[in-house]
Amino acid sequence: MRKKSHCRELVLGLASVGAIAGSVLFAAPAAAAPSPINGILSIAPGSCGGGSASGSFFRMILPEGNASGPFLANGDSTCSDKTITLLAPGTDGGLRSGSYQPQPSAAFDAQGNALSGSVTSPVKFYGIGFATATNRVDPQTRSSTSVPQLYVDGSSITGNLSAFGVTWNRQVFNQGSPKPGGSFPGKTTPVRGQYDAASQTYVIEWTSQIVGGPFNNFTGLWHLTGRVSGGPVAAPQAPGNAGAAPGAPRAAPGAPAAPGAPAAPGAPVAPGVAAAPAAQAAPPTVANNVTLQARDDSRLSSSRWFVAALVLLTALATAVLTNADRLFRGGRGSS
Repeated sequence: MRKKSHCRELVLGLASVGAIAGSVLFAAPAAAAPSPINGILSIAPGSCGGGSASGSFFRMILPEGNASGPFLANGDSTCSDKTITLLAPGTDGGLRSGSYQPQPSAAFDAQGNALSGSVTSPVKFYGIGFATATNRVDPQTRSSTSVPQLYVDGSSITGNLSAFGVTWNRQVFNQGSPKPGGSFPGKTTPVRGQYDAASQTYVIEWTSQIVGGPFNNFTGLWHLTGRVSGGPVAAPQAPGNAGAAPGAPRAAPGAPAAPGAPAAPGAPVAPGVAAAPAAQAAPPTVANNVTLQARDDSRLSSSRWFVAALVLLTALATAVLTNADRLFRGGRGSS
């Protein structure tokens, strides 16, 4: 009888440990939601020197290329590497997170130069100025977009820039990520970047492939850096649907409205625009080029196995605890 009593106490103890472990596991608080950035992300002007670029810039990936090139050269680039088009801040000082910066109703002048200028200052691309804007209704797809919204999670930045677009030569191109509706077609990649809370500086990068129109399958690579202006990042809160959650799949992570460029065989050239010089087969080193890879989920996968094991242990312990008294009563009756 004493041996059975000790055995019963051991089983009950194991069951209690399993139940406690399970309750602690599932009572743990959920990870804090990323904090939305509300305000202007100033755009540091791009510059070239020594064969590399710093600050903010844009590159156009040819249809057969990827984030490593080949890229389309811009005859108006001020860099020795003509595939790099430097960007400068617009009248708002940069990109606004939390609200739109739409293009004007009259988006072009008589020559087809873009008149938008709140996000980035118009810059020449083969003799014609292109500019950027964020629109509630995307002018190219006629689809509604999410409010531009970037989020900070520690030192990482994610976001939804589906409203981001380019105007050039009386044409409009969505250059957002994700695309309106939340998809990531072709070479479109999520907005990814880094944030330094001490200096409030940031760097973000994404690619957006053009879908449809005369520049179908050209892809823009956007690299913006600067400072988060107008105050610190907002207090943590769960992101809402309006701005689509951060990053990629959760709601939040392309190609710039690439001008009539020659290059790829069969690619149309916009009327009146000089053929672009041959693109370089291999891009030079670009300072501050921080194309970020998707987060490594190996540790997450390991934690999922650990959770599954604890759930199984808790279930078994609970079953033993529930039936312990009946088992031992039966044992005493048969002894």
